[in-house]
Amino acid sequence: MARFEVYANTGKSNSNTPYLVDVQSDFLGGLTFRVVVPLIRTDSFPPGKLPSDFTPFFEIGGIKCMLHPAFIASVPLSELGPTIGSLREHRDKITAALDRLLGGH
Repeated sequence: MARFEVYANTGKSNSNTPYLVDVQSDFLGGLTFRVVVPLIRTDSFPPGKLPSDFTPFFEIGGIKCMLHPAFIASVPLSELGPTIGSLREHRDKITAALDRLLGGH
């Protein structure tokens, strides 16, 4: 498990939210859960007036997705699907979105 890894969502919401991105510090790697943010299909989410730095877009497996930090969650390791890839190269965008959620600038 590594920060910014993308996992298949095996839950009930997987048709609208196909992926989850791990945002938990690797320092806490020994826990039995990971903190994740959903990657929601842009074609299944109504357009809104959320700041673009709060909901950055990514294309994964040919699917355009939006990171939505407001839906951050803790997921048991046993419920994470297979690793799809990594968004490590976008860590600054993801961290900025989490900072917006938590009161940063």
